[in-house]
Amino acid sequence: MSNPSHVPAPEMFQSKGMTRFLIGLISVGIISLIVVLAIGLFAPAGSPLKHQFIFSWLFAFLYFFTILIGCLFWILLHHATDSGWGIVVRRQMENLAFLVPWMLLFFIPIFLLRTELWQWITDIGKPHLTPDLKDKLAYFNLPLGPVSIPFFWVRAILYFVFFGSAAFYFRSTSIKQDSDGDPRRSIQMRGVSFLGIILFAVCTTLMAFDWMASLDYRWASTMWGVYIFAGSAGASMALIILVVFGLKGAGYLSFVNEEHYHIMGKLLFCFSIFWGYIGFSQYMLIWYGNIPEETEWFVRRNVESWNTLSTAMVVGRFFIPFLYLLFQYTKRNSKFLAAISIWVLIMHVIDTYITIMPFMHPTGVQINPLDVLCLFAIGCPLAFIFLTTLGKVSLFPSKDPRLLESLKLSN
Repeated sequence: MSNPSHVPAPEMFQSKGMTRFLIGLISVGIISLIVVLAIGLFAPAGSPLKHQFIFSWLFAFLYFFTILIGCLFWILLHHATDSGWGIVVRRQMENLAFLVPWMLLFFIPIFLLRTELWQWITDIGKPHLTPDLKDKLAYFNLPLGPVSIPFFWVRAILYFVFFGSAAFYFRSTSIKQDSDGDPRRSIQMRGVSFLGIILFAVCTTLMAFDWMASLDYRWASTMWGVYIFAGSAGASMALIILVVFGLKGAGYLSFVNEEHYHIMGKLLFCFSIFWGYIGFSQYMLIWYGNIPEETEWFVRRNVESWNTLSTAMVVGRFFIPFLYLLFQYTKRNSKFLAAISIWVLIMHVIDTYITIMPFMHPTGVQINPLDVLCLFAIGCPLAFIFLTTLGKVSLFPSKDPRLLESLKLSN
C-alpha cells in the first residue's frame, strides 16, 4: 500500500445532488414530529396514550443522545492520548457530537410530561415518604431550609451545558486550526481533554441514573453508569464508521484506507467485549446478592417476552459482533465493517428499548407505532442538520500537525 507524501487539500462536501433526499428526510421528520407531539401533548392527562407517548419519546431521545455523547467521548480520548491515526476521521466525530445542543429541544416534551415518567416526582409531594425515597430526597430535591432546589433539573441543565459546550469547543478550535495551522491549538485541546474526560465520566454516570435508573428510584447498581457508557461508546463508533464509509463511497476521504478501518474495527470489537463484560458482571453480582430492591430491575426483564428479547440482545450485541470481528479481514474490509456497524446500531435500539419500555409494558413486549414514529421524529431532523452542516467546513482537519502521520498509518 502506498503512503501519501503530501498533505491533501481540504475537501468540502457538496450537497447539491442531495436536494430531493434532504427534502424527503426533513419532510418525514416534520410529519412524524407533528403526529407524535399532537398525540402526546393533547391526549388527556394520565391517559394510556399520553403515557405511551412519553415513554416512546424518552426511548428515542436516549437512543440518539447516548450515541452523540459517545462521539464526544472519542474526541476526548483522541486528544488525551495524542492520537495520530484518528486525525482523518476526527472531523466526523466533531460533526456528530455538534448535534448534542439540538437535543435540548427534544428534551422539552420530557420536561413537560415529567410526572408521567418519574413516579418519585409525584411521591415527593405526599406527606409520608417511603424510606427509599427519603434516603434519596437530597439527590432529587436538594432541601435548603424551608425551600428545596430541584437538584434533578439543575443536573439536567449541567449535562447539556457540559456536553454541548465541549462539543462546540473542540469543533470550533479544530476549525480555527484549519485556517491558521497553529500547532498550539492541538496542545490546548489536549490539555482541555484531560479535564473533559473526568467531567464526561461524571455527567454520563449521573445522567444514566437520572434519566434511566430513576424510573425505579428504589433500584441501585454501582455499574450502571459504566454499562450505559459501554453501549454508548460502541454504538457511536459504529455510527462514525458508517459516516466515513458513506463519505468515502461518495468520493470523499479517498485517503482513508483499510488501516484506518482496521483500528476503528478493533475499537468496535473492544467495546463489544467491554459491553458484554460489564453487562454480565452487573447481572451476576446483583442476581447472586439476591437483594429485592436490586433484583427487581432484572425480574422485570426476565418475564414473558421480555426474557426472549433480553436473550436475543445478549446474543446480538455481544456474541455476534465478537465472533464477526474476531477476524482481521472483517475489520479491514470496509463493507464488512459497515454491515456489522449497522447491526450494532440496531442492537443499541433494542438495548435502549429494554432499558425503558418494561416500565410501560411490564407483562411483555408490546411494540407500539409511537416507538417507531418517535425514532423518525428525532432521527430525521438530526440527520438533516448533520448533512446540511457537513459542507460548511473541511471534511478532515486539513492543517492538523499530525495529519501526515495519520495518512501514513500502518498497524
